[in-house]
Order: sequence, then structure tokens, then C-alpha cells
Amino acid sequence: MFSDTHCHLSHIEERGEDLSRLIAEMDARRFPFVLDIGTKPADFEGRLNKVRNAADLPSFLHFTCGLWPDGDVIADRHNALSALEEDLRKMIALCLSRGEGERFAALGECGLDRYWNGSRAAERAAERAALESEEACGAGKGGGAGKASGVSDDGPGTTDTNGEEELFGLQLDVARSRKLPVIVHSRDAFVPTLGCIKNSGWDRGVIHCYSYGIPEARAFLDRGWYISFPGNITWAKKETDRERIASLVRYIPRDRLLLETDAPYMAPAPHRGKTNTPLFIEHTYECAAAVLSMTKEALALLVSENAKDLFVYPGPH
Repeated sequence: MFSDTHCHLSHIEERGEDLSRLIAEMDARRFPFVLDIGTKPADFEGRLNKVRNAADLPSFLHFTCGLWPDGDVIADRHNALSALEEDLRKMIALCLSRGEGERFAALGECGLDRYWNGSRAAERAAERAALESEEACGAGKGGGAGKASGVSDDGPGTTDTNGEEELFGLQLDVARSRKLPVIVHSRDAFVPTLGCIKNSGWDRGVIHCYSYGIPEARAFLDRGWYISFPGNITWAKKETDRERIASLVRYIPRDRLLLETDAPYMAPAPHRGKTNTPLFIEHTYECAAAVLSMTKEALALLVSENAKDLFVYPGPH
């Protein structure tokens, strides 16, 4: 019933979740559309094999390939881009092998992250090292299997913001050449993100895990972009914060609205702090539906239609 337009199934499995059980439950709940997101060079086959080892490839599950802006990838961006091109070739071949109504694909996630990258990179690296050390000690004392929820898969950071923007721009160029929608990660980086998009002239895609305000949303929407919200729209406790989020969600035109988990991250309330999975997305739909004065069933249909409109793959040109 509920589409999840952005999740990382391999990362969910790495945190100890049973992928076969998860896929079976999504099927039982009649998920119409789920998008498994790529982040690393040459990660497509491994992600696909994890799914195939867990279950027959379900008709609702689709894939993307992209390069998240971590420091190692930025430093080796030309080789990384070659690996991405090969991943895209394999992804598109899989896409074309599926039925007419099952051909969906995208490039991403890619973009800019000025939380990890830029002037604060060294500071963030020290924070990460301390957190990973703390979590490792906890795991050694019976803290549980899999990566602890406090440790991110993002990074390492870099001060090379020119290289970061070049990597993003190159991926936008590839997306344009292949007529693929783009899934954009933009964190603390509105101005350079919009600049890269303007330079590319490719305006088909979504700003995922949206973290800016209404003026920034207007700038993306005016160029034709979709906006996607994760489970953090359920987190606000203060009335002022709840109204700010509600105003933002209401501002997005309904035909440009998407919802996501970004699982295994950003679990919605009441599961905040747990390993997130697509099964938790119902809480995000409930929150957004209340804000929009819709039933969650109507919102689920709307988001599914929007996702399929954006991510449909028309075939090579």
C-alpha cells in the first residue's frame, strides 16, 4: 500500500535485519513501489545479489546507481565515474528485461554534503572516530550484531569542495545523456547544489530527504524538481516546529510530493533511534496525511503515482 521512494536495503541487512523476511512483509502489505538506492562505485551487482539471495525479485522493487559525495570517491572521481557508467549499463539492462509496467530507474543518490565536506571536514572526522570507538566498545560488551545505529555510512569527509561539485556535475551530465531522473542529496549546501543544477540544465529529479525551507523549495520547484520527505517530519515535539514542518509539507504541490524512509536511517516516531526499514513508513504517511487533510490511503495512491511518473524509464534514446 505504501511506496518507499528511497531506502538502502543492503545497509539494512548489514544492521542485522532479515532481508528475506523484510521483502516478504513488504509484498504481504502490497507495497506498490520501493526504490533501492546506490551510493558507491560498483555496488549494483552486490545489492542486486543480496536481494536475489533473499527472494525472487519482486515487481515492486527497483534500483538506482549513484555516487554519494564521500571523500574517497571525490578523490578518485574519474575512476568512480567509470565504475558508475558500468553499473548504469547493468541497471538499465535489468530494467529493460522487466515487464512494461515495471521499468523504473534513476541515477543517484548524488549531490553535495557540507556537513561532512568543506571547512568542517576535520572536525567531523574527529567526531566520527570518537563515535565509532564508543560504539565498538559497546558492541564488544554485548552491544549486538551489525553496525550500531549511531554510526553513519556517510564520509569520509574532504575539504575538496571543487572536486565534490565536479563529481555532482559529471553525474548530472550522465543523467541528462541517459534521460535518467536524478536523486539529489543536498545537506547544508543549498546554494552550490542549485548552482550545479543550473549549470547542468538537467531538471528531472527529486531533492531527497529535504532539509531546507519554503524559499529553497520554491527555487527547486520552479525548475521542475520533486521534493521528498523522510521520517523526520514526525519528530517535532514543539508546536512551533510542528507548524513549520506542516507549512512546508503543505507548500509542496501534490503532484511533486514524495515520501521515503532513507532506511536504515531516520526512523519515524515512535521508532526513532531504531534501525529503520520500509515497514515503518506508514507513520510518515499518517503524519503527512493529517497535515494535508487527506486519508493515508489517498496519500499512498498519490505518492505511488508521483513516483512512477518521475522514475519511469522510457528506454534508450
